[in-house]
Amino acid sequence: MSINSNALSTYKLLKATAEVAEKSLEGRIQHYRAHLKSEDKELRTYTQKAAADLLGVNNRTLKRRHDQGDFDHLSIQKGANGHYAYTLSNIFAMADTLGIHSDHRSEQDKLQVIVINSLKGGCGKTTSLVNLAAALATTNIKRYRIGIIDLDPQGSSSSFFPSREHDPITVGDLMRDCIELDEGETWTQLVSDSFQTTHIPNIRILPSGMDDFYFEHETATELKESSGYDNTRHYHKLKERVIEPVQDEFDIILIDTAPSLNFMFYNALMASTAMLIPVHPEAVDFDANNKYLKRLGEIYHTVAALGHEGWDFMQFLVTNYVKGNHSQRDIVKDVRTAFGRQVMSYPINHSSAITASSSSFNTIFDQKTSDSLASRESLLKSQENIKDVVDELEMLIRSNWASTQSSLD
Repeated sequence: MSINSNALSTYKLLKATAEVAEKSLEGRIQHYRAHLKSEDKELRTYTQKAAADLLGVNNRTLKRRHDQGDFDHLSIQKGANGHYAYTLSNIFAMADTLGIHSDHRSEQDKLQVIVINSLKGGCGKTTSLVNLAAALATTNIKRYRIGIIDLDPQGSSSSFFPSREHDPITVGDLMRDCIELDEGETWTQLVSDSFQTTHIPNIRILPSGMDDFYFEHETATELKESSGYDNTRHYHKLKERVIEPVQDEFDIILIDTAPSLNFMFYNALMASTAMLIPVHPEAVDFDANNKYLKRLGEIYHTVAALGHEGWDFMQFLVTNYVKGNHSQRDIVKDVRTAFGRQVMSYPINHSSAITASSSSFNTIFDQKTSDSLASRESLLKSQENIKDVVDELEMLIRSNWASTQSSLD
């Protein structure tokens, strides 16, 4: 097969561009690692008062239990000022000692799989996901078991939770079935191990990689050669090969998707129990979102016909909202008029703290106020804002858990 000379020149240009991009990426990673205190990313520590607030106990009670030696086995470190500096793992272990039980879903409660998707780039999809996950994990003592699946081959969510492995197994590897089991290894064990631990104790992530793009090509080829859906089940692969083997290990799974209606997105829909749609309050973004929604019903009909059981909720989340911006205020009003209660009560406000944290691949709950590139006031306001959003999201999740309804009855 011969290649046109102009096409060959284009190929050489792209190869050269790829080399430059790879060097630039390596430089970014080195720059990022240079700002880490250790090779592993670390979560911020908590003061004794902050730990007491999170545990829901009086600070004096906590001090008394320290004096009694109840926490001596936890090897809690002290900071330069001589005061205790608690890690989140310390606090979770202290909760066990204090008899504060974790609040995992019961066997009768379904695993909540929430897809975050929009076709409009720049709407804050990934930033919202990682900050919501961090808030769910770090701002209460319930110790939800949270999974993140990065279904975008560009790996934006994965960047916030860097792998300790040089070549980790990705979600695409599992969906493409291109991993051979070791002797005695089960598929469930492989999938479970592929969900990597992170610097936040109760969050695990299944990363993505650029090779995951091949899933699209291979699926299209498989469809051409197959005679029916029963042979391929190409929309069920995420659900059946990735999520179902480990569903008992999580309470909530958040799925980050690419801004594309591809095979991976259909897989996300098939696996989902709920959906969050970020909306940036600008006229162009709102119009693009409405065009997307016109097609979403037709798209969902495909997975519904193949056995999807319906969503527990679908909500719109206004992101990057600038208070005092009259144009954005009018757009938000239009969104709420159009979609009513399907719009989350609290928007995610524009914040220099979120921008500064994201630039170093941190959530706003990862760092001390003294380490933030933004002001202390901005960081605290942003954290409170995300907590408000998460409180509503948690209410939506728990309202669909049978155990919660039983306790209310």
